[in-house]
Amino acid sequence: MLELAASLGLFGSIGYDPVFATPLRDSRCLRFERWVLERQISDNNLCRYYRYGPHASEESPLATAYAILLLNRSHPEIADRLADGITALQGRFASNRYVSGGVPSIANDDSLMFYSSDALAAIKALMAVYKRSGATAPMHAAKGFVEFVHRLVDGERAGFLVENLDFPMQYVRPNGDFQNWLVPNVAMLFWDALRDYAEAAGDAATARLFERGRTLLLRSAQADNGAFYDHYDPGYPPRGYSPERWRWYKINPDGARIAIGDNMMMSALGALRMGDTAAVDRFLQWARPTGGKFYAYIDVESGGSGFLHSDRRYFDVVSSAMYYELLEARGRLTDATRRQLEAVFKQSAADDGGYRWGLRASDDGWVQDSAEALVTGYWIAQTC
Repeated sequence: MLELAASLGLFGSIGYDPVFATPLRDSRCLRFERWVLERQISDNNLCRYYRYGPHASEESPLATAYAILLLNRSHPEIADRLADGITALQGRFASNRYVSGGVPSIANDDSLMFYSSDALAAIKALMAVYKRSGATAPMHAAKGFVEFVHRLVDGERAGFLVENLDFPMQYVRPNGDFQNWLVPNVAMLFWDALRDYAEAAGDAATARLFERGRTLLLRSAQADNGAFYDHYDPGYPPRGYSPERWRWYKINPDGARIAIGDNMMMSALGALRMGDTAAVDRFLQWARPTGGKFYAYIDVESGGSGFLHSDRRYFDVVSSAMYYELLEARGRLTDATRRQLEAVFKQSAADDGGYRWGLRASDDGWVQDSAEALVTGYWIAQTC
C-alpha cells in the first residue's frame, strides 16, 4: 500500500488541493491522512483500527469505513480500493443465511460477530463513493448491507423479539446466534446511511425503515436529563416493548448509573444528523467536560467520573473531538472551550501524525501502550 500511495503521488508537495478547490488545508488534517495512508492500510485493502497496543494487528471494517469517508475526495483512488476491500470481505460470507450481506467486526480473527452498526457505517461510506464516482459496485455492495440490516431488524421472525421495533439487533454470528439488544451509539450515528441509500436507489421500504427507526431513537433513546441510554434490552426470552427496558452501560456497586462517554457522543451526533437539534441541546446542557476532556465512564447523574475508586481513571480523547463537532454545529463553541479542546488534541498528537486515544486522568501517560486510533484521528481531523 505504501508503494501504491507513492505511485499515485500522494506524498508529494501539496500547496493547493484541486479536489476541494480551496487553499491548503490544515496541516493537522494532512498529517493524519498521511498517517492513514502510510500506517493503517493492510494488504487486504482494509484498515487497522489501532497503531500500537494489544489490538494493533486487527483489521476493522468500521475503521475502513471511516477511512473511506476521510479520503473519498482527497484521495479517491485509495477510497475506491478500500471500498473494494470491504466488498471483498462481504463476499466471503455471501452464502451464509444469517450473516450474508454483513461483515465481521474484526476481519482477521475468529470472533465472527457481524454488527448492524458496522453495516450502517459501510453503507455510509459506500454511498459516498457511489455519489462521487457513479460506479455500480459500491451501490451493489451497499444493497447487500441494507438487506443485512433489514434482517437484523426482523427479530420477531428469528424468535429474538416479541415484535419488531424498527431498529436492528446488535449482532449475529454465522451459526445464527443473535445478540438482541438494540444499541444506539454507532448505529444511531450512521442511521442516516439508510436515507442515503433509499434516496439513491428509490427504495421505499428502506426509506420507511429509516423514518420509523428515527422515530424510535429520537423518542426513546435519550433520558430526561439529556444523557443517552446505552442500549435497549428486550430480555431473553424476549418481552414486549417497555420504555423501562432502556438501560445504562452498568450500575456500580454504590448504585451509580454509568454510561460510556463516546457512545453518548455518537448518539448525540446521530440526533444532529437526523435533525433533532433540541435533543442535541439537551445533551450539551447535561455534558460536564473536565478541561475539555471526558471520562471514558461517566456518572449519569453528575456528568463526572464513573470509574470506581479502585480504578485507574482515563479520558477518551475521541469524545472531546465529537464534542467539538456538536458545539460547532449548534453555534455554542466559545473561544475558551475551543482552546481547551485544541489543547487536548495537541496533547494526544503523536509524532507520526496519528492520535492517541486514551489519556490517563493523572497525566502520567497514555492507555494501552500509547495506542493511536484511526477513529480518534478522524474526528479530530473534522475540526480542521
